[in-house]
Amino acid sequence: MKVRLATRGSTLALIQAQLVADALARAHPGHEFVLEPISTHGDRHPAMRLSESPREGVFVKELEKALLERRAELAVHSAKDLPTADTPGLVLAAFLPRADARDVLVSRAAASLVTLPAGARVGTGSPRRAAQIASIRPDLITQEVRGNVDTRLRRLDEGVVDALVLAAAGLERLGRLDVVHEFLPFEVMLPAPGQGALAVQALQGSDPAGLAAVINHDATSRAVVAERALLRRLGGGCLSAIGAIGVVAGGQLALQAAVLDRSGRRVLRAQARGRSDTAVVDQVAGELERLGAGALLTSSDGPLAGLRVLVTRAGGQAQALTDGLRARGASVVSCPVIQIEPLAVDPQRLRVLPDYDWLVLTSANGVDRLFELLDEAKLTLPAHIKVAAIGPQTASRLRRRGVTPALVPRHFIAEQLAEELAAVVSPASRVLLARATGARDVLSRRLESVRVPVDVVETYRAVPPAGLAARLSAVLPGVDIVTLTSSSSARHFAQAAGDAIEARLQFACIGPVTAHTARELGMRVDIIAQEYTTRGLVEAIVRSRTRVSP
Repeated sequence: MKVRLATRGSTLALIQAQLVADALARAHPGHEFVLEPISTHGDRHPAMRLSESPREGVFVKELEKALLERRAELAVHSAKDLPTADTPGLVLAAFLPRADARDVLVSRAAASLVTLPAGARVGTGSPRRAAQIASIRPDLITQEVRGNVDTRLRRLDEGVVDALVLAAAGLERLGRLDVVHEFLPFEVMLPAPGQGALAVQALQGSDPAGLAAVINHDATSRAVVAERALLRRLGGGCLSAIGAIGVVAGGQLALQAAVLDRSGRRVLRAQARGRSDTAVVDQVAGELERLGAGALLTSSDGPLAGLRVLVTRAGGQAQALTDGLRARGASVVSCPVIQIEPLAVDPQRLRVLPDYDWLVLTSANGVDRLFELLDEAKLTLPAHIKVAAIGPQTASRLRRRGVTPALVPRHFIAEQLAEELAAVVSPASRVLLARATGARDVLSRRLESVRVPVDVVETYRAVPPAGLAARLSAVLPGVDIVTLTSSSSARHFAQAAGDAIEARLQFACIGPVTAHTARELGMRVDIIAQEYTTRGLVEAIVRSRTRVSP
């Protein structure tokens, strides 16, 4: 079996990907593991300041897209480059043993951070490093330096800067530790969450994910997962001034972290140790929040700083959107406009599932409700049925249930799903569509046009929560942007908000269908996601504020 590993094309990225390929080859000698270099947004815009990037994960997104589009089976990332929120449908299947997580100082003349002369220019593209340098040596000048390691070292040789702060792990993998003048201890410079670790990503529940899991280094995995959980809990991102390091020894996790303002004048620190990783993360995060971390992070100069955004999604589905917005500096207000009301379904409708060839699901809520009904009827999904999912979140929810979708469309809308499904089903196929009451009939009409009959079972309906009008009236003043992630959310919002919808209010929609509904209801839709996902919606909002082209 040939397994393709998506990787950036830089020298360091290829070395790191080869380390993963070699580890996989040792574990699975019957498979062939090959590198698939891919150009990323960050690689294509080497002059772009990371702190002004329109998105997190500038070195990651295209690799993830290759996985979702089946152009690669695995992807290799520097764990510190990963976006704060996990990508629906994908899983971090393995981590290699962590290399040295420290930062190092490289200077033109032999020196340490303490002995650098006042006014020396220190090159770094990291707000975290700049803030920690300023907290120790406010007399130094931090200067933005971008590019790969060789480019940065060349800037040092050319005199653009007097010193650099770089990751020890990258220099070690490049065989360039000879340039290091000082390894900075964690007491001086805490690393970025995930620094020094290599992450292997795959489609959730896929065979390649299982292959990668064999090489997972448990201690590294526990530490990095905890560091990332802390980052999410604090609402920070990979561009925030947050440092964290976890170490696992004797079965216990020791976690220490720092949150700084960009000037380095305020530094908040916390640490904890224990056998429960969740409890340790909660203890460290709680202490940092008590000390005022929220105010430091909210006051950052991220691209959405000063923006107040209303999230209308409900419960757990809102978390990724909320995390993504806060990581970019936005102040988030939550007011769910949809509540799921389950519908009773005759168990006989479920007992005939073996008669169908395809099952189509058009929302994560639909997945949850269908499996609730199956559990109630003490039934399981027949193994022979192929399942089509409208997008990565629906697919991810299926994989949690042990079901690997046979089809996820290229664009995550009903029209694209209908076209791709029509191309693979035959007139002899039987298709069952499980959906919400009132959903559009796009898929049914398209399949019936190619003489494929579709049976529909309505498993739930989306209704407005009780008291929605009063809650919207209370939270809307001061809101700049309202996010809408479905036509139902647009309708419920319009009905409940009524005259409270001010002309100045902007609406950001997850895709063109939602945008069309919102505009029909008289809303000012200025922002539409190009990728119809939570992450795509966050990026669209950032682009609207920064005017940075992708």
